[in-house]
Amino acid sequence: MGAEIVVEQDAPFSTPKRPSRVVKPTSKVRDTARQLEDTAIETRRNTRHTTRNVPAEEQIDRPTEARKNNGSGSSSGSDGRAMLQKALDLLAESRRETKELQEAVAKQEETMHEMGKQMVEMEERMTEELQRAREQLETIATNATDGPHRSYADVTRLTPSLPHNDSRTLAAPPNPTDVLYCTIDVSRLGEDEARLSAGTIRTTVENEVRSEQDNSTWRCQAVTKDPKNPHRVRITCRNESEHEIAKRVAETKLAPGARILRDDLYPIRVDNVSRIAVLDEKNEVRAEITEVLSRENDTEVAKIAWLSKRDVPKAYGSMVVYLKKRSEARRFVNEGFFVAGGESGTTKVFERRDRPKQCYNCQQITNHKAYQCDRPQVCGRCAQEGHHHSACTGMIPKCIPCGGPHESYSRNCRKLYPSQHE
Repeated sequence: MGAEIVVEQDAPFSTPKRPSRVVKPTSKVRDTARQLEDTAIETRRNTRHTTRNVPAEEQIDRPTEARKNNGSGSSSGSDGRAMLQKALDLLAESRRETKELQEAVAKQEETMHEMGKQMVEMEERMTEELQRAREQLETIATNATDGPHRSYADVTRLTPSLPHNDSRTLAAPPNPTDVLYCTIDVSRLGEDEARLSAGTIRTTVENEVRSEQDNSTWRCQAVTKDPKNPHRVRITCRNESEHEIAKRVAETKLAPGARILRDDLYPIRVDNVSRIAVLDEKNEVRAEITEVLSRENDTEVAKIAWLSKRDVPKAYGSMVVYLKKRSEARRFVNEGFFVAGGESGTTKVFERRDRPKQCYNCQQITNHKAYQCDRPQVCGRCAQEGHHHSACTGMIPKCIPCGGPHESYSRNCRKLYPSQHE
């Protein structure tokens, strides 16, 4: 009997153990694992079939057959290792994709955190704006309650009149009360000095007023920053007496660099005004004109400016009147007339025309102001250095911007007032 043929074969292929960390395999990894299992089953089936069908006479050369079988087994083992390497590569790719996904999730969480911070900041700003609006409404309500009761004639006079044939819309009546502000500018404080905050100004004013009035519970109505200029702080006052006290305390008790700005004025334009009622024989605005106009119109006129050309002898012209109350300006514009010298001129909204900016220290057309100018002082009348135009004794005027025979601040300057010389 022939010797028994012993066929050596590799151990069945076994898939690698999964790591302890649960990783969801991708479709590529599942397909590769399925192919590896099919290859291992096919290899065992072929080996078993070959061993069963070998003839007895071919079993003599055992070493040669064994070498052939070993070679076949090596080939199958090489294929298995290649498939295993491919599976490991796919597994590594799956881990890399998982890591990228985790990084994307972490980045998204960070973005959500930043959005949450922005929402909190926005909510804080909205709260501050609502608080400021509430304080202003309280001020208006307080002024309306403390003010004198208006008669029916006063209310009728404040109601705007419309043409009889125009009944489409009704304009809202002007607000009969005006909020009084004491505005403080801290932009001129030195960099080494501490900026005056709204809280510091509030504390200073309240302490001074409490000591003067012997009232330990007195408080400012509101102290806020100007939304258009962060270097300006506004103290909201309940009435005119409180407004005067706040201005006096701010002028005397705050830092020397702090400035108390003048009160806001509300201009209106008045046309068809009698020339002799406003100008004197030298074509200058009368000194007592503000008191006269205030008495004639039952209002408070701060100042006026003549708009028409003064060297043209016309009986009537135009002027701009600056009022202290916004409601009064609205009233005159709605009524359409303003009394001057016993005659009524027509009113309308005053439209400002921007002109070049001038430094009143060097008299040049520049972007800086007088307190920022580092040049020598120049007279605005005779164009000489070393004195102010109020103390000038020169006889021949000279304009620095255009070189004409007039003052540097005159309306005859073509560079400062180009619209009047078109």
